[in-house]
Amino acid sequence: MIKIINNVLTTQDCFSLYEGLISANIWKLNRKSFNTSLGGAFPGVNFIENNEIVFNNQYWIGYFNCLFDRINQKLLEQHNFNLTRNIRRISLNAQNDNHYTEFHFDTLENTYSIVGFLTPQWAENWGGELNIEGEIIKYNPGTFILFESVKLHQSQEIKKIPYWRTSVSYVVNKE
Repeated sequence: MIKIINNVLTTQDCFSLYEGLISANIWKLNRKSFNTSLGGAFPGVNFIENNEIVFNNQYWIGYFNCLFDRINQKLLEQHNFNLTRNIRRISLNAQNDNHYTEFHFDTLENTYSIVGFLTPQWAENWGGELNIEGEIIKYNPGTFILFESVKLHQSQEIKKIPYWRTSVSYVVNKE
């Protein structure tokens, strides 16, 4: 099951969010898609991991908690599907042509993953699509993708771009 949730964020929302995020002093430069020596490191931050706050920035935690409510509202409107409000993880990624992720799964437990595309402008020829077990989903600003966390996924190769490819990911308990 893969659900594409359109128009969660407007273009103006994405521009404001992007400017705020790239200006924030929150990024770690050594995040990886898997805890191995494989894969290129990229900037990122985990706010919540395993239901615990690991980077305590109340502004961004509050923002992304409220954004989850908007995602859930759009999910209900567009797919007649509703998530529990039991968020296990909230994290951010930023990538450019020097960064990549390996195929990975988020957890083997009874959870859904949501990946949201935050960069305000994106050209199709820049790459950076989301690959979920071979299903390629174009990077479309303000769009969010829901899928089961056990599915292998990665971002596709990113070309030389004028922006960071920013995304937020959530892991949410199914029940």
